[in-house]
Amino acid sequence: MILRDRIFLAIGILLIDLCVFFIPLIAVLLAYILIARPVWFRDWTTRLYAD
Repeated sequence: MILRDRIFLAIGILLIDLCVFFIPLIAVLLAYILIARPVWFRDWTTRLYAD
């Protein structure tokens, strides 16, 4: 593999990594919990604070 191909491959991997991990997953999960109010979250918090 020539140097140019290795550089393009490295840049491609970096761009894919930036695109995939740019979305803050915790913020998306919290927004889902606030909007949808899933039953599993309510059950989990009830069990968490029951002790």
